[in-house]
Amino acid sequence: MIEEDFIEIMGLDHEVNGVEFKSPGPMTNRQLVMRVIKAILGMSNRRDGGTIIIGVEDNQGVLNPIGLPPSDLNEWTHDALSDRVANYADPNATFTLEKREYEGNSYVVLAVEEFSDVPVLCKRDYDDLLRAGACYVRPRRKPETTEIPTQADMRDLLDLATEKGVTRFLERAKGVGLFISPTIETSTSDQDRFDEQLGDLR
Repeated sequence: MIEEDFIEIMGLDHEVNGVEFKSPGPMTNRQLVMRVIKAILGMSNRRDGGTIIIGVEDNQGVLNPIGLPPSDLNEWTHDALSDRVANYADPNATFTLEKREYEGNSYVVLAVEEFSDVPVLCKRDYDDLLRAGACYVRPRRKPETTEIPTQADMRDLLDLATEKGVTRFLERAKGVGLFISPTIETSTSDQDRFDEQLGDLR
């Protein structure tokens, strides 16, 4: 993430669909880590993925960017969080972890990629926060992470998965030498094509 994008996000006074804020805390705070994992699952199933910023308090919809103290900040590492995420994501979710400064405070910034092949499902329960088999998304109607709430949100996810499936098929077809024309010639008649194929045989 470039600095200008980070500053723009930190200037928001509310969450948007592609950005989720999480309160500050260490990785030993299991409830916080599970909420972050839930957000990662939801962003993975969103077109273009999304961003999660740890270190912002949310007091009844009012955001307060207070950052993390050095002791908490140092606990957040990509490897440690990846290990936790791998226990709950199927297939695994892909993200990067950066540490950024804003107005004198430190934050953890997670850039989550959209799924590569099939939607990411939750594979384990955790209290009443995560449910095995659930598919979490960022729905159209509200910037939050939740199980698929509407048919429209389900269609969005299926459309994205279908596009990826078609892309994989075309790549495999190209890999084995199968040429698929992007357009169909409509100006050439069947007779003209037949005559062209006969060539010197006439």
